[in-house]
Amino acid sequence: MTDIWMQTGTGRAFDLMAPTADMVDLEHDVAEALAREPRFGGHVRSGPYSVAQHCVLGADAIIAETGSIETARAFLLHDGHESYCKDITTPETEARDRRVEQIVAFRLAAYGIAEPCRDLGRGVFNEALRGLKSDLDIAIHAAAGHPWPLPPDIAARVRQWDLAMLAAERRDLLCKPPKPWHASVERVPPPARIGRIKVWPWPKAADEWRARLHQLFPHLAANAA
Repeated sequence: MTDIWMQTGTGRAFDLMAPTADMVDLEHDVAEALAREPRFGGHVRSGPYSVAQHCVLGADAIIAETGSIETARAFLLHDGHESYCKDITTPETEARDRRVEQIVAFRLAAYGIAEPCRDLGRGVFNEALRGLKSDLDIAIHAAAGHPWPLPPDIAARVRQWDLAMLAAERRDLLCKPPKPWHASVERVPPPARIGRIKVWPWPKAADEWRARLHQLFPHLAANAA
């Protein structure tokens, strides 16, 4: 085990540099951390809208509209890494990238290095974050007995459903946008068979996430019994 670890809610030592399936507690650590992790940086006036609720509602919509259990399984787990590394909003990511770009450009300019190298720091930072998330996903999917990486078609469906859920969440939970969002969001409609979203309290979000875990991964339900 490395020296970079975090203590989870159940008291596990979770190694962020070398996570393994046996460190992952889906029933408690993941379910409860996702239920307390707010989307949109907490900027939902009706209360914190959790990553857990997002995953549950998306999985339910997928089954209702397509019947695809495999896609629903992948969607339930797709933000699982945020139980250990938090939900980073897209604007925050873009602002961080711009800051890194500015810092690197300034420091490179001091050494007379050409402009095309200015995105070096941003690329390294993003690569490190992708690597962290990937290692977490490997451990989480292994704990669930689910294949990783996802087949390309399933991964593409999860990305599309993520945008569709974002459209529904923006419609139901956020104020009217003061300016347009990214085109990728603006052109995707909400799921056809999802009702108006109301924020769940975190204990309900955790219970519902656990319930879908047991529904979609029956072997985990048997182990929990």
